[in-house]
Amino acid sequence: MSPVEGEREHVNESSQLPPSSDSAVLSTILALAPLTVVAYDGAGRIVLWNAEAERLFGWPASEVLGHAPPFPITEFLAGNAPREIARTTRRGAIAQLSVTVSKIPLDGGGTLTVELGTDLDDRKRLEHQVVQGVRLEAVARLAGGIAHDFNNILAAIKCSCELIGDSLSPGDARGTDVRAIVDETSRAAELTRQLLAFTRQQVLVPYVVNLNTVARATERMLLGIAGEDVALSLALADHAIHVMADPSQLERALIHLVVNAREATPSGGRVTISTGMSRLERDPTGGDVPIIAGTYGWMTVRDTGRGISRELQGRIFEPFFTTKERASGTGLGLSAVFGIVKQSGGYTFVQSEPNAGAAFTIYLPLVQAPVQSPPIVPRAHAQPGSPATILLVEDEIALRGLMRRILERSGYRVLEAMHGAEALEQFDTVDGMIDLVVSDIVMPTMGGREMAERLRALSPQTRLLFVSGFTDDDVMRQGAIISGSAYLQKPFSPASLVAKIGEMLREAPVEPEPDAP
Repeated sequence: MSPVEGEREHVNESSQLPPSSDSAVLSTILALAPLTVVAYDGAGRIVLWNAEAERLFGWPASEVLGHAPPFPITEFLAGNAPREIARTTRRGAIAQLSVTVSKIPLDGGGTLTVELGTDLDDRKRLEHQVVQGVRLEAVARLAGGIAHDFNNILAAIKCSCELIGDSLSPGDARGTDVRAIVDETSRAAELTRQLLAFTRQQVLVPYVVNLNTVARATERMLLGIAGEDVALSLALADHAIHVMADPSQLERALIHLVVNAREATPSGGRVTISTGMSRLERDPTGGDVPIIAGTYGWMTVRDTGRGISRELQGRIFEPFFTTKERASGTGLGLSAVFGIVKQSGGYTFVQSEPNAGAAFTIYLPLVQAPVQSPPIVPRAHAQPGSPATILLVEDEIALRGLMRRILERSGYRVLEAMHGAEALEQFDTVDGMIDLVVSDIVMPTMGGREMAERLRALSPQTRLLFVSGFTDDDVMRQGAIISGSAYLQKPFSPASLVAKIGEMLREAPVEPEPDAP
């Protein structure tokens, strides 16, 4: 049967539940039960409707008792096996339930049909979160591995091209081709950086920063990005909003959002960047993203563009997903924003409707601390002819050979090792006469983390420079970035490698801090 609201019949006295001295206890149990309990008489009229049924379906018991159910139902099938069904609530929403139906004979004759239902919405949301999390984690691992290997290839290409360029005379026409290859290599490196941002496998240097200051510092650049057809304006809070973040990465995220806004307004429009702070208890968009409750500073980039459908909003932060034409974008901008903010302990949300613009909001935990300024690190080239001995640890043969040529050309003595275990053997052979170890982090047999720990025990004052295209933050935090060491992201140029080494060799050796008890 499928009666609807308005087509109800009044129940007679014999269809009510039989009276009992324990009816008050029964009523209390039904009121406290986390299940929907609905009972029907032989004519299909409701004779029992508990508090959970009121909450989930929306109709109070006074409106449904003695009447046909307000939602369509199919023929009842008794049995212990639960079935999943969908019911339309009073508000027009769809409630997903797991129901078990039982037939209970009455003393006066007839049968009572009792339906026990469990609300599946919370379970469905949790399942969705788990599936999304597993899927994104799998994508992140794949993207991180690709970025690592790709950065090794790019580093070799870039170093080779710059070595070739240095050997050409100023008027050689081939120099133009070499510079073009280097430029394209830099573009490819930017794509891998965006992949690493999404996978949260980049090295962050966080400081206490004011969101208003970040917006103002990038305003001139953002005006150029927005172009003449898009009016960009700032609507910043009149008070400081302090968060802990890497300012350069935060600026990168803001640039990606403004680029996205500009592309959403191809015929012109407005883009507004606003800031503020608020208490966050749950997903502000009404979605199911789990939130750590607290006070957050936020920055919103709002546009008047074409908007985003609800179907697409669930995918726009995925890497390589784009609504633009194939030649117009890579689909990495918003995924990079997501990763940068997530790695900083925050959240990114979008609110949008088709043809009604979009608002992307970054939430970062608010901190009660003064703004910090990054230290200024001097950059200088090493002096040719330096007698320093460098141990080069790199499993990529082509790249290791190029790095050796670069360092030997700068006057260094270079020893090579394919992995950490071989590096330790080399270190023992030269009896501690190594001034600097330049090492990859992810290597077979023994990686950079374990090698660094053993090397520190052998020679606490030996300087370490780690170079990698795979910057897993946990590896960096727990083992690679230790006292007396530094980090250089692949792909690097010969000049940046030599400059970093020269900078480290001129610094006084740093005594490592004693291990915590």
